[in-house]
Amino acid sequence: MYKYLLSLISILFILSACRLNISDDDAKESQRVKYVSLGSSFAAGPGVKDVADNSPDNCWQSDQNYARKLSQRLNLHLIDGSCIGAKLSDIASPISIYSQMENIQSDTGLVTLLAGGNDLGYLARLMTASCENLVKQGKVHKTIPCLEMPEFPDIDDYENTEYHLNIITNAIIEKAPNAVIVLIDYATVLPLTPLCDLTPMDTKYAIESNYIKGQLEGMLERVSTRNGTLLIKASEITRDHNVCSEEPWIRDYKSAEWGMTTLPYHPTYGYMLAITDALEDVLKPYF
Repeated sequence: MYKYLLSLISILFILSACRLNISDDDAKESQRVKYVSLGSSFAAGPGVKDVADNSPDNCWQSDQNYARKLSQRLNLHLIDGSCIGAKLSDIASPISIYSQMENIQSDTGLVTLLAGGNDLGYLARLMTASCENLVKQGKVHKTIPCLEMPEFPDIDDYENTEYHLNIITNAIIEKAPNAVIVLIDYATVLPLTPLCDLTPMDTKYAIESNYIKGQLEGMLERVSTRNGTLLIKASEITRDHNVCSEEPWIRDYKSAEWGMTTLPYHPTYGYMLAITDALEDVLKPYF
């Protein structure tokens, strides 16, 4: 009987210890800052290392994009909503396959947003211009057909993009009033001049694309100032690491392995490291 009681006490002690451990783990998890990453392909990181195991279908989220690297460094609870092809209207719409805003809750502590380029055809124009030029030269890149060239944005397109950036930023503030919000502008893909063999497009399209990028930089800075958010100027961080530089952080057109998870004129691992460093630095006062 005595041995039986000792055994029973031992079992109860072990079960109690297990419950304490589970409670401790739950408490630690609940204390982690909840981080939501919003954005399109430059946030998702297609082609950077491997596709994350929990990436939604067709979003091509890298397991080494800046959101995942930052969450590892700062021990954040990450919800990665980024997805290639997402436009601002998609991100905000609850019925879009790209919808991302529902990931934000009242207790979200950090939100990053990198988007707007798809609304203006920024990257699509770069890829199509390169493809069409190679077709013209009889150098079709594998069997991938050229994308349809988006129209060059007019003033209404720019105003509409800035309007949606404001709408999304305001919605984030309303949904998560205590969250730190960081807007991120687009990396510098092309040099101002001249181009190189790795960017097989007419100069006209390069000039137009740099103009679009400049407009994106301006509107993101205005939206950030207007709403009191933090801003990471990836355009400046990557200026000396464009496609034609000695140490590019952007994948060029010719060497890009066209496939299900890789796109030309998109960030490399070096870019993700640099943006992670910049985010960690700007967030030091908060976390």
